[in-house]
Amino acid sequence: MEIVKILIVEDDIGFAYLVQHQLTNLGFQSQFILTVHTLEDARLAHLEFEIDVILLDLNLKESQGIETFNEINSIFPSASIIVLTGLDEKALALNIVAKGAQDYLLKTNLSSQVLEKTINYGMLRRKVRVELSKSEKKYKDVFQKSPLPMLKLEGSELIVVMANKAALDLYSVNKEDFIGQSIYSFNKFQEEKFIELETSNSIRTIFNLKTSDKKLKIIEIVINKLEEGVNEFIALMIDKTEEVLFEKQKFDLINHAEEREKKNIARELHDGLGQQLVLLNLLFQNIEASKEQEVQMNDIGLLLQTCIREVKELAYDLLPPELDRGFLHAIDRLKNRINIIGKIEFELNIGKEILESHFVNVDKFNLYRIVQEIVNNALKHSKATNINFKIYHKDNGINIEIIDNGIGFDSQTAQKGMGIHNIQHRLKMSGIKGEFISAPNHGVKVKLTLSVD
Repeated sequence: MEIVKILIVEDDIGFAYLVQHQLTNLGFQSQFILTVHTLEDARLAHLEFEIDVILLDLNLKESQGIETFNEINSIFPSASIIVLTGLDEKALALNIVAKGAQDYLLKTNLSSQVLEKTINYGMLRRKVRVELSKSEKKYKDVFQKSPLPMLKLEGSELIVVMANKAALDLYSVNKEDFIGQSIYSFNKFQEEKFIELETSNSIRTIFNLKTSDKKLKIIEIVINKLEEGVNEFIALMIDKTEEVLFEKQKFDLINHAEEREKKNIARELHDGLGQQLVLLNLLFQNIEASKEQEVQMNDIGLLLQTCIREVKELAYDLLPPELDRGFLHAIDRLKNRINIIGKIEFELNIGKEILESHFVNVDKFNLYRIVQEIVNNALKHSKATNINFKIYHKDNGINIEIIDNGIGFDSQTAQKGMGIHNIQHRLKMSGIKGEFISAPNHGVKVKLTLSVD
């Protein structure tokens, strides 16, 4: 038989002897059965050896009821406590079992078979509890000692209930300032909610992290639900800041090289081919045509004028000179150019609080190219008669909305052409947040959010 160390806490010496006799008859070894009559003797027994099972009478001379259980439980926190009680204390015994005791036995119904079964069940539950405790400790060690930042989140607002050291270091906060906060409160764009969690048990997304020292970090966050139907999650965070910065620097180098080449092409078009076409037009106008050639000469003249205009437009698109005087000025000039064409009405609404100085830290060139691409898409595909361009200040950023009244598209199924790909690429590299909202026959709304703090 497995060695079980049993402590009988009973001030009725006769009843204690009866219990001890039953235990030895069941095969429990007498040298591992100890009887004490007071709490003080129980404390001394704790110094002798570790107890597996305690048979506890609640009513001792110096302690009564639940106080006795609390005292014994504090002395032997890992032991299985079985309460010995009378019929009149059955409700109390049940209450104590709810507080952590393994079971209770009625003294009036104490038989060898019941005693053996209760002790065996108590030992089994103790083993399960010990294994569970070890597993819990191992889980906590894996969580706390992980070199990767990890959080445990609860509820629909993703409240932080646990954070390992790596996470605290990443956020540059103390544990006291972190626990109990929603993870959204650390996001630069707090209106972003992980709505995918409502339909999926796992998501992977990019998180714009605000640290306590006002630094911005780009975090890839992976959130997994711990259990189906329960709003508890484990979040793993991977710092992508350096990787994103490297990609941005690489993009900037490529972009600058492309823009230099575009400038060279624009100058060649304007100063080379453009000037030659102008000279050719002047020479053409000096040619005297016969009456029979007038129609052909007019057609050639119109074709020359069209070529000159298209070369100028192409040179302008490659190198908008107005951007050197500021983004707001460039947008105003874009509005004038669109309205001169006459295909669509371009409305420009700039909030009174918006100043050119707000765009000092914004990638103005890419922002202008994004706007230009959006407007060109509207001109080519939307069949719109109106574009409304709004700029206004909100929170710590600037919002730009570009709305047309065209045919729209199904944003869920529409294929992304080269224009959309170019826009998304420039959004990613410039750190501008963009959102497309559209539906068939409801036009297109593009919302750009710029951080200016």
